[in-house]
Amino acid sequence: MRYALLAGRVAGLVWSTTVSVADPAVAQSAPIVVTEHTRADGEALARLQMPGVVLFADDAETAPGFDGYLEVRGADDGHARRVADAARAHGGSSAYRFVAPDNGGHESGSGATLYFGPEGYDTVYFRRYLRFAADYDQGNLNHTGGGLAGVAGSDPWAGMGQAGIRPTGADRFTASLEPWKDWGRYPPPGYFFIYTYWMDMQQDPDGNYWGNFFQPPPEQRLVPERDRWYCLEHMIRVNDPGQANGEMAAWIDGVLYIHATGFRWRTTTQVRLKRATFGIYIHAATRDNEVWYDDIVLSTGYVGPTVSSAVPTTTWGKLKTP
Repeated sequence: MRYALLAGRVAGLVWSTTVSVADPAVAQSAPIVVTEHTRADGEALARLQMPGVVLFADDAETAPGFDGYLEVRGADDGHARRVADAARAHGGSSAYRFVAPDNGGHESGSGATLYFGPEGYDTVYFRRYLRFAADYDQGNLNHTGGGLAGVAGSDPWAGMGQAGIRPTGADRFTASLEPWKDWGRYPPPGYFFIYTYWMDMQQDPDGNYWGNFFQPPPEQRLVPERDRWYCLEHMIRVNDPGQANGEMAAWIDGVLYIHATGFRWRTTTQVRLKRATFGIYIHAATRDNEVWYDDIVLSTGYVGPTVSSAVPTTTWGKLKTP
């Protein structure tokens, strides 16, 4: 796993880049970040946050736990399990605990995958609550927070194991909302960004195609506190084939964090949103790490946070690059 930062300019805002776009076709279809515009435009924000039809909901309160999930990695060895402990839960009396055990500096993790079925959807909002353990520290690289995948065909596992390879537009795309420490420049677990694979992504200098970043400017990046719950929500709306009219957005505690438009997610209607994943993955695990998830919802429209007086209000615009 490697990181490539995506270049962009929106309303005078220039954000990070390490790679130039050599292909004119790619450059013309590069998405743009329109977060500030959408926040300031009441109609645009209302459209983006319009409720839809709930496709799946799991509050971790039922004894069967992960019944209905496509796959649960770590269930057999206890690294992924439902824990009945009201003190650990976001709401109710239970939550899901995922552990990435010490693995001598090798990769480690556990997680769960939901499959929407072979037909899939053109728009999916994925809401979940996430809590990092009080001592969480992933080292440098991790994939923790959850994401969405669009794939072609009816194979539930289609498109997996494709790290470093650019999607063709006829096979897959993925995007995950997760934190990064930026090689130690931020305290653990780092600031949230969206790690994204799609057909027009930029190439890394090493010749591979590692996930591109979509992120706020430094003064708006959120470094989550450990040992408290955060409401994460992530949306993808696919494009019409032949047009760059796809979208992606993310919210943290109900505040719009990223909104990007102009995506060519796919070249064919066979590629639709069909999977969601969440859990913990540490690239080089030298210690045990754990996270908790609760109140998971998939919908065709905006879900938003669950009202709870126990969850403090996030302070925005106060965190700057160290």
